[in-house]
Amino acid sequence: MHHGFQPKQTGPKPIVRKPFPSPVKDRSLIFGVTNSLVLRTGFRIGEAHSVGARAIRLNQLVLIELYGRVTSSHREDFLPSLSSSAGGMPKPSLQRFVFKDLFHNRQPFLDGEFQLWNQSQLWDLDSRPFLRAGEGERSVMCRTVGRMKRDSHRWKLEVLNIWEATWEDVDFVAGIYAKE
Repeated sequence: MHHGFQPKQTGPKPIVRKPFPSPVKDRSLIFGVTNSLVLRTGFRIGEAHSVGARAIRLNQLVLIELYGRVTSSHREDFLPSLSSSAGGMPKPSLQRFVFKDLFHNRQPFLDGEFQLWNQSQLWDLDSRPFLRAGEGERSVMCRTVGRMKRDSHRWKLEVLNIWEATWEDVDFVAGIYAKE
């Protein structure tokens, strides 16, 4: 298992992906395919900001699959007055993240929130390694799927799932989206 962000030996080269394909037509010839949900895979925080802002502006449902680095993460109760939820469910809780670009430490950064982490043991296990991010200058590479939201005057990623990633994962997916 990969623990922490480690640049490639020769230094990571930023990924330049091909333009996003057009959404499928309203009445696809493939049974079950719809244009009501679009997945956009990206490797840069700025790209995620742009895709998310455009989706909100056009009132589109877009899932963002983002490869990046988590540089800070913690968990907190977002309804601290509850001791536990009804029916034995875990009390509502939140895991917060700060995402940075794979290739540099400059802005833009992206805040994220994962409300589902304690609803499944697997989600808890997948998101727990990011709690170590920020120890020293440690960051953890990730693959996350989420939706962009506007919170006051800030953008944030509503995380639906998150996993640790490696350069091998990034290279494999980049090979699909950045082929020439």
